[in-house]
Amino acid sequence: MTYIVKLMTGILLVSYLSACSTTEKKADQRLADQSVMAVNWMQQSGEYQAIALQTFRFATSAFQQSVDAGVRSPAVIVDLDETMIDNSAYQAWAAQQQAPFTDKTWSQWTHAEQALAIPGAVDFARYVDSHGGTLFYVSNRSVHDREATIANLRVLGFPGITDQTLLLSTSTSNKQARFDTIHAEGFQVVVYVGDNLNDFGAATWHKNNSERRAFVEKNRAKFGTEFFLLPNPSYGDWESGLSNGYSAMRPSEKLHTRLQALRVWKAPQ
Repeated sequence: MTYIVKLMTGILLVSYLSACSTTEKKADQRLADQSVMAVNWMQQSGEYQAIALQTFRFATSAFQQSVDAGVRSPAVIVDLDETMIDNSAYQAWAAQQQAPFTDKTWSQWTHAEQALAIPGAVDFARYVDSHGGTLFYVSNRSVHDREATIANLRVLGFPGITDQTLLLSTSTSNKQARFDTIHAEGFQVVVYVGDNLNDFGAATWHKNNSERRAFVEKNRAKFGTEFFLLPNPSYGDWESGLSNGYSAMRPSEKLHTRLQALRVWKAPQ
């Protein structure tokens, strides 16, 4: 009798684990499917192209106004991924394969050196470089991917890439310490360009979305004058900001969190 009970318990446990695995695989597929339209938009729409060109045109104007005002040692800080260079092909691969982001596959993508330039990014970088400014590329790419990153940037035509100006991640995704180093060297940062609020400092790092929105409201006068933001609906800290512990959630929990976060119209009955 004891043997039969143990056998049945084992069978039930295996069945339960199998059902859980199936549920999570389906959730993984739904998460991947949800990203397809974001990648389509970034790769195919004229609207995304127009927003990028518009952003860099305004950023160029803001930089020039600072130069005209006599700012000494003017500097511009830019993020790389989805700010200056386009990694949407990696996102498309992940969606097609229903594969989550991993450091391993991201490094493989980086070493392929196939990222493209965001529309307007190279012209902006060259303008700053040729009009008395110093451009700092502050990215959370790993220092282990440094040489591949440099090669990719140079092929695309980005100027002024040196050990001083390319600041990659060594231990943390919080960029504030790297920003502080630039300030300490005597540069006056007049423009920041990014696709993530964290690209403007530590205030939103690891914060939830309500705090991130509060940061925008508090600094609304800086957007379009000092802070310039490109859209990135594919990934970013806005997603982990949906809920505490989001990054560690199972796929099914992430799906539930995304649905719960929606502001929904209540149709009349």
